[in-house]
Amino acid sequence: KNNPHSFLNIISQDTLDQKNRFIKIKQQFNAFKDKEILVNSNSKSIYIYKQTNNQYSCTGLICGISLNDYGNNKIKRHEKTIKKWEILFAEYLSINQIHAEPVLIAHDGRLDNLMDSLMIKKSKIFNIKTLDKVQHEVWEINNLTSISNIINFFKKTEKLYIADGHHRMASSFRNNKNQMCLAYIVSKNELKTHAFHRLISNINSPNSIIEKLNNTFKMRKIATPNPESDDLQFYINNNWHVLSVGNVSDEVAKNLQVTKLLQLVLKPIFGIKDERKNKNVQFIPGNINIQHYIKNNVKKNDFFFFMKKISINTIIKIAEDNQTTPPKSTFILPKIPSGLIMMEII
Repeated sequence: KNNPHSFLNIISQDTLDQKNRFIKIKQQFNAFKDKEILVNSNSKSIYIYKQTNNQYSCTGLICGISLNDYGNNKIKRHEKTIKKWEILFAEYLSINQIHAEPVLIAHDGRLDNLMDSLMIKKSKIFNIKTLDKVQHEVWEINNLTSISNIINFFKKTEKLYIADGHHRMASSFRNNKNQMCLAYIVSKNELKTHAFHRLISNINSPNSIIEKLNNTFKMRKIATPNPESDDLQFYINNNWHVLSVGNVSDEVAKNLQVTKLLQLVLKPIFGIKDERKNKNVQFIPGNINIQHYIKNNVKKNDFFFFMKKISINTIIKIAEDNQTTPPKSTFILPKIPSGLIMMEII
């Protein structure tokens, strides 16, 4: 509301009809170009983007990646997508013809040797700190030899892995599989993975739920949750509890905490068949202060399930095995500001 240059002024369009909303977004996008708030690059470029805050720093490449490679399973996924969201965003792309936020892609190796020399040679085109105290630095690589070297490097890369943005990737493929999709490619060791905890509210008979849990599993009270525990841990009415559920399968994805929680607890005991569609389930990013969150947000009779984070190596293993995790299994950083670098679909 206070910043006329904010990208939110493009995408925040109040219309009941989705198609008209997308058309208005396109009109506002063109208005931003007319006012030169958004400026076209003078050349086809690849960008190096570095994000830094007080906890970590991450550097990678913003570029286009082939949707045919995604269709041929060279760009591998680990998370299921929801068809209606794919269709909706595909419609958005068909009208607006713009990728405003890159898909986060993990490279199973190191990219620093590829980028370091280019960062020394080139001056930054952006060096800004946003209100959340995150530093954003961008270098534009438009030298044809440098671009060719980057392309040749990735020609030798057999596979890449979607870390975040499965719906954007699937929707882009649905819109036109022969086009490119905007991506931010990062070495896997630079990504930070966190869990998505579950808050379950509006429980009619919490004592009955606790009794069922106690009768089904080995349940005991604990002082605080253990971030490395494979057991299910939950908080209710000022107490932490742990449930020993054991392993359910040899498949990595089926042995994840999030899978066991859904299949062994939420479905049979809470009656929650689909976490994403249930209005009483909230997904809480694991990078927040849990004690502070519980104190200010968790009400009496709410169940707060504390989830163990999934490592990036486990995510890659799941993708390699062509398995998938439930939605909202991982909260992965960095998050890139929408509209910082965009790619028009040609």
